[in-house]
Amino acid sequence: MATLQKIRNKAVLLTIIIGLALFAFIIGDFLNSGSSLLRQSQEKIATIGDYDLDYKEYEARILEMEEVYKIQTGQSNMDESVAGQIRESVYETIVREQLLEQQAARLGVTVTSKEIFAMINGANVHPLVMQLPIFQNPQTGQFDRSLMMNFLQTIQLDDLSAYDPEAQKQITDLKAYWLFWENNLKYTRLEEKLNTLLTKAVQANSLDVEVQYANKSEQVDFAYVVKPFSALSDSLFKVSDADVKKRYTLKKERFFQRPYRSASYVLVNVTPSQEDFQAIETKINSLRDGFVTTTEPAVYANTNSDDAHVDCYLANSLFNETVKTFLQGGDNFLEPTFSDGAYQMARVLGKTVAPDSIKANQIVLALDATTKADSILNVLRKGADFNTVAAQVNGGGNPDMGWFREVDALQMGDDFLKACFSASKNAYFVVKTKYDLRVMQVTDMTKPVAKTKLALITLRVTPSSTTYSNLYNALNRIVADNQDAKSFFEAAAAAGYEVQQAPYLHETDNTLAEIPQMRSAVRFVFQNEINDVSSILENNNNQFVVVGVTGVNDGEYQSLESVKPALMAELINERKAEKMAADISAMKVTTLAQFSQAEGLRIDTAKYVNFAMRRITGAGEEPALIAAAVKAEANTLTGPVKGKNGVYLFQVVNKAKTEEPFDAEMEKRNWDSNNVYRVMYQGFDAVRKASNVEDRRIRFY
Repeated sequence: MATLQKIRNKAVLLTIIIGLALFAFIIGDFLNSGSSLLRQSQEKIATIGDYDLDYKEYEARILEMEEVYKIQTGQSNMDESVAGQIRESVYETIVREQLLEQQAARLGVTVTSKEIFAMINGANVHPLVMQLPIFQNPQTGQFDRSLMMNFLQTIQLDDLSAYDPEAQKQITDLKAYWLFWENNLKYTRLEEKLNTLLTKAVQANSLDVEVQYANKSEQVDFAYVVKPFSALSDSLFKVSDADVKKRYTLKKERFFQRPYRSASYVLVNVTPSQEDFQAIETKINSLRDGFVTTTEPAVYANTNSDDAHVDCYLANSLFNETVKTFLQGGDNFLEPTFSDGAYQMARVLGKTVAPDSIKANQIVLALDATTKADSILNVLRKGADFNTVAAQVNGGGNPDMGWFREVDALQMGDDFLKACFSASKNAYFVVKTKYDLRVMQVTDMTKPVAKTKLALITLRVTPSSTTYSNLYNALNRIVADNQDAKSFFEAAAAAGYEVQQAPYLHETDNTLAEIPQMRSAVRFVFQNEINDVSSILENNNNQFVVVGVTGVNDGEYQSLESVKPALMAELINERKAEKMAADISAMKVTTLAQFSQAEGLRIDTAKYVNFAMRRITGAGEEPALIAAAVKAEANTLTGPVKGKNGVYLFQVVNKAKTEEPFDAEMEKRNWDSNNVYRVMYQGFDAVRKASNVEDRRIRFY
């Protein structure tokens, strides 16, 4: 009983404990779910209409585009600048695709697989396909349908076991490359359809073309005098803040802007110190005697130089000025010399006079295909055409290797270099390279030039770790002592650093002003507030930067304060125009000469002015003057006309009407041709603005 009572006494406590445990379990599960939702939200790097772009999808598309770039250019590496361009291109492509998809879905517009097939292999292959380098004939530089069909048949193979692993990877990569362009074809066709719908909806009607013809058919020549607004002082006219605000509200769309931020920064270029120069000079001098006496100068140079030894003859003209001058002197040893940021010394290993470059044909075979190579050689020596034989053996393609030098041939091996550059013109021969066996024919060669084989030691003067640390620490002390932008830049200026400005930075910029590879600085500016200052940021060009936020203009419209001076000038000019016009009317002048003489202003002329024009040579953009001149009577003093730059009096001296007859169909074609691209651009721009595209990539890149 005593035990039972103890349990009863603690029942409330047990209930609370169990309840808390259950709550902890439930809330823990909820929080785990919540963190998953939060993580998903954090991975959304953009919103495009009703679509959220996920970080992983964006990354996958970037990797895809990078592979396409490598195949298109033949380059395996890319710098930060190219990587930034690819990121931007991928983003804009995804935005375009999503906006097209969403608009097409609302309108019921689709692209079928038959349409895409017709774009690829129809009677009229789409230009997007024709411009791909992989489908262009090497000999003609033109699109080759057979190359395209062979390519498509190859990448569609399910069984690649007949190919070696490297070839299998190449085919897989090329299939991904093609799918990229096939996707582009789909959206290109979709865009063409939507653009057709849009442009057909806004085609010119009979009234449009009649007005267009009338606007350009009547031309006038006139003499004019302008009294510029600068003739009156701004101080004579008052503009209130209320007037400025009213005009800002009325004309706000004029001040639509791409959001931007402003920054100040200090740039430090990390360059070698005097101690760095002395250290390299000491090093190359210490190598001199060994270089002079060694029996293996090429090995010695290869071991001690910053650059690998080039074991072939090079045209003397290819060397830098220091080495060229040395070779002209006829000596065999170049003493340690400083030039172009490096110390150099050299030993001449050989001299010759021979062609700098040769041109050759090739047939590529497997390394063990010696018997086949000899057979092909016999066929060629009996008079067979090289191109025909190459096509039969290699399955098509161009056997022409183009022009190459010894240094290019060296990549294929020393045997290949020697065989090619010792062969007679048009002779056939077989040679092994590092990778395969080749039947060759040298088809042409340049004129003989002086060439030299050098053992060259190059030691570049670069900033040492000590120099790097000294420059870094000096700047970092100022950063550490000044935690806001204002005080940092004041202290930096006092210490002798130059404070520079980057007034307009956008979220997608990869450079800070003209400094490359400064995406980190741009991100700092957009992720912090005014007067915040960064730590030391670096790029791959041996540059340090400290950046501070000085201006935030994140709105879609320029602020009233930022445009107030321009609005005040505009309002003052309008008041000036009113007064000038009233004063000129009161003068009661009857000729331009009277007005010109009274005001001390010159008489100018304008010719061939019609209503379709936007500007007058010498006067600028003056729509009111153009309209008044076209409608004015000839030989009648007209005005005053209030323009953008001043107030005008003018007299039409000649009116002419074009003798070209009105052709409604031609005018309609001209109208449509002049407006089609503007309509398409403005249409897409309007869709983009209406879709509230939100770019959040600054959080990730």
